[in-house]
Amino acid sequence: MNDKFWDLNKSKQDNMIGSAVKVFALNGFSHASTDEIVAEASVSKGLLFHYFYSKAGLYSFLIEYCARFALVELNSEMRRKENLPFFEFERAITRAEASSMRQYPYITLFLDKVRKDGATGEQDLSSLELYEDRLRELLDCCILPGSMILEDAEKISSMLRLVRTDTAASLLRNDSFTPERYTAAVARSVSFFEQFYRGGPVI
Repeated sequence: MNDKFWDLNKSKQDNMIGSAVKVFALNGFSHASTDEIVAEASVSKGLLFHYFYSKAGLYSFLIEYCARFALVELNSEMRRKENLPFFEFERAITRAEASSMRQYPYITLFLDKVRKDGATGEQDLSSLELYEDRLRELLDCCILPGSMILEDAEKISSMLRLVRTDTAASLLRNDSFTPERYTAAVARSVSFFEQFYRGGPVI
């Protein structure tokens, strides 16, 4: 990446990042088109390649940038909140993701796509692995409900990750995404599992 990208004002940076994240999230690396990216960002292809040299270079930059951005939001949400009860931990993850998506609405879908596709060549996934390691570390420190074992917590956490991804995709597809709607929709699924483990009515 050309370091001159950081000389752009923040709104232009965010526009290019957000536009590229959206196109890669919806299409994956192989099927994403730089023509779509520049159309979404309303910039020239020459300018895009001036800063990122190639589609692969842009993709590599986005993986590192988005994973680190998501990690900062996660750590900010979890500051002084280690050892949370498990379901509060899941709500905290949702709030952290909503905060990331306030800036870049497609970031959750993009990172999920990267997880599924893996490295497509020379991409470095170490930043994404750091994010995943932090999630695992926080999960290991959770206070589990009396009837829950760690294996159950891992399975539920994986299911809720799918819920978060599907919820984000649905809201964005219908052009109705807001961080508040996202958080509220996911919270209903978290509460469903919580009531089940507490033995209360599952509504």
